[in-house]
Amino acid sequence: MEVHRTSADVDIMITGAHQESPRVATAAVAAPSPWPQYARTRDGAEYRIRPIRPEDRERDRAFIAGLSPQSRYSRMMGLVREPSAEVLDHWVRVDYRREMALVAVVGEGTDETILAVARYGGNPAYCEFAVAVADAWQGRGIGTHLSELLFTYAKAHGVRRMYAILLADNKRMLKLADDLRMSVRRSPDDNSVVEAWRTL
Repeated sequence: MEVHRTSADVDIMITGAHQESPRVATAAVAAPSPWPQYARTRDGAEYRIRPIRPEDRERDRAFIAGLSPQSRYSRMMGLVREPSAEVLDHWVRVDYRREMALVAVVGEGTDETILAVARYGGNPAYCEFAVAVADAWQGRGIGTHLSELLFTYAKAHGVRRMYAILLADNKRMLKLADDLRMSVRRSPDDNSVVEAWRTL
């Protein structure tokens, strides 16, 4: 998986975790417990965090479609507004071990809405991660909290290092990387991006 960027209240990175590439659908696996977890934004709004599920396909599509052009550019590096059905299936069907995605949500039942997604996948020795937050909820601490929970989960499931590729001029993503205590270096191949990483 090649993933996504980071931001102080980040987003979906796209280098692989969200890259549009063929993939055989992963069989659905029961989501781990104990979930959901409850949290509050810095300004007191309550939300829930839980693993993504196959039935989140439409919610995830709406979440992506609702991101502003700037958020899609800075955090998803040009991901199309409407990802294909195959890509959506890839994102919502994880095995909860080598691949994981946590979502922050509000609402209940058919009114449940995704506010943010953080995911990882790939080689556990050096695993790519991505996080995305809906525009209206950015700057409120969700990206940082969701990412920390994801890192804790990843470590418990054998991941040794997490990394993300960020646009060098994206101050929010770089702030998030700093909040997550990630090391940062400029890419030797492309000075418009930086690599952030953290040993778990």
